[in-house]
Amino acid sequence: MTIFTKSFEIFCGTGGVGKTTLATSRALALAAQEHRVLLITIDPARRLKDLLGLSNDSIGEVTAVDMNGIKLHALLMSPEKTIQRMSKKYQTPDLASNRIVKILSKPYGGMNEILSLVEVQMQFETSQYDVIVLDTPPGAHFLDFLEGISKIRSFFDQSFVEMFSYLGTKTAHASKRMLGIRIINKVISGGVKKLLSYLQKVTDAKFIDDFIEAVQIIYQSKEAFLKGLNLQDRLKSNSECNWFLVTSVEQGKAAEAVEMKSHATHFIHQDHFLVLNKCLEQEMMNWFPEASNLMALKNSLETREKELKKNLKSQFPVVLEFPEIMSKDPIEHVNNLTKKWASYAK
Repeated sequence: MTIFTKSFEIFCGTGGVGKTTLATSRALALAAQEHRVLLITIDPARRLKDLLGLSNDSIGEVTAVDMNGIKLHALLMSPEKTIQRMSKKYQTPDLASNRIVKILSKPYGGMNEILSLVEVQMQFETSQYDVIVLDTPPGAHFLDFLEGISKIRSFFDQSFVEMFSYLGTKTAHASKRMLGIRIINKVISGGVKKLLSYLQKVTDAKFIDDFIEAVQIIYQSKEAFLKGLNLQDRLKSNSECNWFLVTSVEQGKAAEAVEMKSHATHFIHQDHFLVLNKCLEQEMMNWFPEASNLMALKNSLETREKELKKNLKSQFPVVLEFPEIMSKDPIEHVNNLTKKWASYAK
């Protein structure tokens, strides 16, 4: 099986299947082929930081990495740093200083998935990289990442355009603040109406000002968010993106991968890869136990893995197999997986 390198390579999967390790090894394999590679992780577990030996100071910053002579760049996603880069690039200093935006851009503030899309697009626009390898959040959080695109579109729909034509560029006085609230009440959904009504009861006028101003500021930066929508077509394109859905032979993990695929069929194109990690078949071939109970265990493991592979190959267009690496050294682990990726290279 030959894998053709594309502009975007997306790794997704449930927790504990080796997704980040495989994404890292894939990035290293591509860099070894002299591609200019940026590896981005959105996974809050920060496994990538440990694998590449990055410091806490590197979080949110594009960092040069050299692993045994293989050079690439890595970025540990930080919503706050992305907001700062957007503010600088689009000359919207209020975006980085508004206290509501600061709250929303915390790691669990609700904008992480959307800002991840914006970050990927901004990095792509630099033209510094041939390939961006993206390590997405595990499990259900990955689905949140996919839905980030539709969230962007929903936010910047026509009703908000009409609202901002009334509000202008800044809410400075109480009278204008009340006008803004009345317009919001008139234009947008009942859920936000209830929120503003609640905020009026439990907060001061300054908070309402900041809230309305935050919406305005985000809208003023709409170019960055809307450019994130361009990723939708690219990530859905078979010619521009490789999707790797990672699972393992561990009990129940493959079933989770099948379920994830069913939820993402409207987004992931049909020509994608299932990466089956921690396979034991090769190790089993070289194991000749004498004890009957160990032989029974071997036969059981071999039978279960063969049945699993047969089932998965009937549900996925391509299944890539990666072995269980019997090493406690994470660097050796990554290096062995990198060699395996090289066997699929084109």
